[in-house]
Amino acid sequence: MKILCWNCRGVGNPATVREFRQLLVANVPDIVFLCETKINSNRFQRIRSICRMEGCLAVDSAGKSGGLALLWRDGIDVSVQNYYNFHIDSLVRLENEDVLRFTSFYGQTASRSRQQAWDILGRVHHKVNEGWIVGGDFNAILNLSEKEGGRSKPKVLMEEFCNILEELKLTDIKPCNGWFTWTNNREGDRLVKERQDRFVTSDVILNNFPFLASYVVRQSRSDHEAILIDTEGSKPNRERTGHKAWFRYDTCWAGEQELKDLISSIWEKEESNMLAKIDMTRDKLGPWQFSRFRNLKYKIKGLEKEISKLMDGRTDDRTACLLKQARGKLGHLYDVEEKYWALRARSQWLREGDRNTRYFHVRASGRRRKNKISRLKDEQGNWHDNEEKICVTSSTSLNALIWTPIGF
Repeated sequence: MKILCWNCRGVGNPATVREFRQLLVANVPDIVFLCETKINSNRFQRIRSICRMEGCLAVDSAGKSGGLALLWRDGIDVSVQNYYNFHIDSLVRLENEDVLRFTSFYGQTASRSRQQAWDILGRVHHKVNEGWIVGGDFNAILNLSEKEGGRSKPKVLMEEFCNILEELKLTDIKPCNGWFTWTNNREGDRLVKERQDRFVTSDVILNNFPFLASYVVRQSRSDHEAILIDTEGSKPNRERTGHKAWFRYDTCWAGEQELKDLISSIWEKEESNMLAKIDMTRDKLGPWQFSRFRNLKYKIKGLEKEISKLMDGRTDDRTACLLKQARGKLGHLYDVEEKYWALRARSQWLREGDRNTRYFHVRASGRRRKNKISRLKDEQGNWHDNEEKICVTSSTSLNALIWTPIGF
């Protein structure tokens, strides 16, 4: 189960919608919470449709401030219990029929509204009978290590936040890959950074999900980073994927001159027959495409680490400029990654602006399963699976090789 929270600072403009789609592309969350949407709930249905999220509950903004939205993808059982201007409380039924409570929260800075928001969390706490996760923008810090630059936060506010978490019996989940989640994007000694966004959980969640992990998801434009919690985040992956052995052709690389030269060099060899050329293409094409996509992922991760270093490191005159440049590069690579999945899905009928990660992943994975050759039958009637080396002699007819999908 993946839950993503983001203070989007207004989701009504195309640039923010595009950044939201990129968030879905890179992380494929099951549930998404957005705060400060700054639009009417009726207008949010268009956003939900563009991003292909199955469920949605939106809370109206108050003019050009506030506004909440909770979205979930197809197949996720979410039941909203109650909501207000500062929170959306929901029950989530997992695949093993267990139930957890997720409360998305938007903290306030004004004294009266802040106390009202804390009281709401207290009322929700009295109804909790299951594992509890609270996530969002709390607009509060626990100690001075969660703020750099600007004036110090009043000690009384930090103590108040600590006391609230203690009363609610909630534990702060430290992120694995970053610290500060908000910056004012100013230059020099005017740059301020804070850890305003976080997940906190009950002890039941920590006991039931030992591999629970939280992450900071760096953004290319927004002053607020997104945060992600994954109940299986640190679980070891024991499966062997064997990506380098894949024999496939992704049309998204068709415009790459390096790929054209690679294929031409193989098929221009006159001394090789067709089957040998196919064999060489398989040996060269799979690793080349895997390396190309892997390098793209490495560049994205490298830029995310660079942004984390700038956000969490020392502040100087160059920090804001370097941060802006790194976020611009990251936005470009997110666009490239989005196009990769769009082209692999081969959905030519889908309009250019109506793209979504979950949709493309399903389309691409479905096509891969459909086109997979599980085993081959030779002229003698013997079956060979994909783990065996199939030797085809010159006397063997290509028509004698019969493919059958898994399960036949």
